[in-house]
Amino acid sequence: MPNPITSNQEMEFFRARQADIVIAPIFGKSEVTMARLSCPHAGHGVIDPPLREDAFFLAFNLRDYEGHLWVDDRKVDCTISRRGNFTIYDYRRSWLADMKSAFDGLGFHIPRAALIAFEEDLGGCRIDTLDVAPGQDIEDDVVKRLIGACLPSLDVPNGASRLFQDHIAAILTFHLCTTYGNREIRTPARGGLAPWQKKRAIELLEADLAADLSLSCVAAACGLSQGYFTRAFRHSVGHPPYRWVLLKRLEKAKELLRTTEIPIAEIAYLCGFCDQAHLTRVFSTRMNTTPGQWRRVSR
Repeated sequence: MPNPITSNQEMEFFRARQADIVIAPIFGKSEVTMARLSCPHAGHGVIDPPLREDAFFLAFNLRDYEGHLWVDDRKVDCTISRRGNFTIYDYRRSWLADMKSAFDGLGFHIPRAALIAFEEDLGGCRIDTLDVAPGQDIEDDVVKRLIGACLPSLDVPNGASRLFQDHIAAILTFHLCTTYGNREIRTPARGGLAPWQKKRAIELLEADLAADLSLSCVAAACGLSQGYFTRAFRHSVGHPPYRWVLLKRLEKAKELLRTTEIPIAEIAYLCGFCDQAHLTRVFSTRMNTTPGQWRRVSR
């Protein structure tokens, strides 16, 4: 007999998930879940009733959407939601959506515990809820850029960097706290890592560039919260952790291309890229040439 569903984390009530969910830990205290949701034709119909729980659902539109929304059994005046905008739904309230048009977007399951987890990083300010009107169609350039960055990883969730996924989830949740939270934020002073913390973080990240370390593990090894560690690491080395690792992987790939005859596909694997195509995309973006072309002219 299957276990009863106790959370909306899987987003199955939409009947439109296109890939496995991505789960990103928030300081070991909660998890933010991400998934691609889409239906290519109109008339998807009324979604299944979501469970009541202490969490929020963020729906980001990758195309214009039309439908109807009911909150606490009352119809809400929000027929159209534009591409690039998002809406936040409170799972503590009763709500249903009738999906009239075709739709394509990203869904984020954000427990209230994920908001509260940022209390230390917000100078002791505890965010209990998000002050967004039901059905409000929100345009936010920060959210739009974050979604654009994480979209490819949601199409192939098992092949993406955990460090990158954790980073995106943490930044998104922190931004929601500071922009839509129900408390005035007192931003704490920012600084870099202590010398021992910087040394420890780099040792962990460099030990095995092919490993898929989580951001929370590296932060914990430095005795810091995930959010503070991310900002302090960037302050100390000039890049957020995931980008620093990506650049190191690229350096290692260049060294192997220049000094060995190892096939490019194997180099991609040894350096922590998903596959040869992933290495080629990153290499071409950074070096304006392909790995094969670079190998031929660098010897």
